[in-house]
Amino acid sequence: MPICVECGVPVANLYTEYSKGIIKLTHCEKCNKFADKYVEHDFVIIFIDMLLHKPQVYRHLLFNRLEYRDHGIDPNVLKLGILLILFDVYIKWFRLEKYYTVSNIPFIEQPLFLQYLYILFLCVIEFIVFQFGVRLAVFFYISDKYAIVKYNYITMALIISSFGKILIISMVIWDYDQLEFSWLINVVVLTSNIEALAVFLDMDYYKSFGIMVVGLGLKILAQMVFIEVTNSPLLMTLLSI
Repeated sequence: MPICVECGVPVANLYTEYSKGIIKLTHCEKCNKFADKYVEHDFVIIFIDMLLHKPQVYRHLLFNRLEYRDHGIDPNVLKLGILLILFDVYIKWFRLEKYYTVSNIPFIEQPLFLQYLYILFLCVIEFIVFQFGVRLAVFFYISDKYAIVKYNYITMALIISSFGKILIISMVIWDYDQLEFSWLINVVVLTSNIEALAVFLDMDYYKSFGIMVVGLGLKILAQMVFIEVTNSPLLMTLLSI
């Protein structure tokens, strides 16, 4: 059932369609505002509101936009998740080429496809461990609050709210020689994750932040284990939250 993006109360429908292209938005009986104003907004407005961390836009995306499913990930969200992993691969590869040379790292002398697979494997591990850490923290934090927790929607919420990584594409458009600005992207992604998690689980930001800390902590631990197992000091440069 759809919800009002302003107050979160379930509504019967989001709009009434009188004819093709002519609709009337539904007013929420509780807050007396449009149940979902984003029905008439284009992607640019939605993207801007995501940058502004508005809870209304995450209610629209998670509750009203996605098709309900008991299990699995929405195909479009899954494609976004794969794209975000590839962006992580790109930023790590860029950092590797920027700060290391052939003379001090034998890894660079390996075939390109082996380098790519190596970094891709690291990014996939980070993604899986991070998702597992967040789900584990959710289980212990709110297992007594809800009878059923839709963990697949938690994964989709984290993927959608990680949209900030797409801003890395600016490195392709403009020739950046340094990555000092990348910390800002990490902050945007982290705060967006906190917002989306707080909206979906209906919790305060402190608990949402705590859950994210657990996920990030396990992610860093996985990175350290990966370094130890592969015995590769170059990965210290590749790591990024």
